[in-house]
Amino acid sequence: MSSNDIDIQSLKERARQFRKEILETITDAGSGHPGGSLSCVEIVISLYYYKMRHKPNNPTWSIRDRFIMSKGHASPVVYVTLANCGYFPMEELKTFRRPGSRLQGHVHVGVPGVELSTGSLGQGLSVANGIALGAKLRKVDFNIYCLLGDGEIQEGQVWEAAMTAGHHKLDNRCAILDCNKVQENGPVAEIKNEEPIAAKWRDFG
Repeated sequence: MSSNDIDIQSLKERARQFRKEILETITDAGSGHPGGSLSCVEIVISLYYYKMRHKPNNPTWSIRDRFIMSKGHASPVVYVTLANCGYFPMEELKTFRRPGSRLQGHVHVGVPGVELSTGSLGQGLSVANGIALGAKLRKVDFNIYCLLGDGEIQEGQVWEAAMTAGHHKLDNRCAILDCNKVQENGPVAEIKNEEPIAAKWRDFG
């Protein structure tokens, strides 16, 4: 599919609907992290509805593209997206963060379509590298997309992973940074200034 084939308007409408469903899901639960989910809605929708190759009726399809939500507290956007794609019933969103529910506060592999349990920040990119390197060694053709938060990249492990990816030329792994400029304790720039972000990623190859 070329960029001319993208129905931008339908994706915008879907993004508005997803934001509504994310807020309803968190409100029903009485807890959750709305900001981290709302800031990356367009990114996740673009991956699942345009870029990624995946099958909701076969979540373990061997050549599926993989998505790793490294900032695992943004689970509502993952759950809403997976439910809308058909990985599990929409009604299950009402069980978010309930005792016994598989839809807990951080994404985990008990949910169909989730590739990695995350929540301890800074680890997702390293795992994405491992999956990407394994695919290359086995000569299997799929891509891995890893979404990180700009507060999360204050973790040193992220930069070790960036260096590793550059060294191994992991062109089947794509790191995406949700640069919303806010983390749990305040503005990212006031807690640990990361600029110039783009230049740093380029320097790591």
